Amino acid sequence: SIQKFRAECVQMAPLTEQVAEECMYAIPRDGKSIEGPRARLAEIVVSAYGNCRAGARIIDEGEKFVTAQGVFMDVERNIVITFEARRRITTRNGNRFSDDMVAVTANAACSIALRNAVFKGVPKAFWSEVYDAVREKVAGTSETLPNKRAKALAYLQKLGVTEARILAALRNADGSPLTSVEQITLEHLTTLRGTATAIKAS
Repeated sequence: SIQKFRAECVQMAPLTEQVAEECMYAIPRDGKSIEGPRARLAEIVVSAYGNCRAGARIIDEGEKFVTAQGVFMDVERNIVITFEARRRITTRNGNRFSDDMVAVTANAACSIALRNAVFKGVPKAFWSEVYDAVREKVAGTSETLPNKRAKALAYLQKLGVTEARILAALRNADGSPLTSVEQITLEHLTTLRGTATAIKAS
């Protein structure tokens, strides 16, 4: 039942603000915000979808990259989706990561591969409404905007991101950078919260 699947996802994903934040990422790039669902939302989708299998593993570890393979199997429809993700395990200077960092990077690659396999296997028409609910939970309303905006700025500044850098990364409708905190809208807030989650997970 598609309706049951959606109902369960919408109940779980925006359950709390923290859960909703962990279900999406948003990263400013060249004046635009690149955003999408994270592995946490994929876990919820798999749980609610039913009669499916999903997993990820490292299939190759070279000198410079690790490669993970994510698998999603829709048992009811007899559909199998695989997706591979590569992550670099060397520094800018070409030095290999420590063993611990290689393990962390490998786990990140598995997470990405699994997420992509799940969202390729489960049609977007099924979970797009769930993702919209997550975005709304993260952004809040005009009444909650001031508090959420202050909280997001404080968190990013704690990570060393200055107010000037935050404003420069966000854009007005005409493409110009923001010049004051008061210009940060609900849409900008979604980007800020998603960026904070991406930094936290990196």
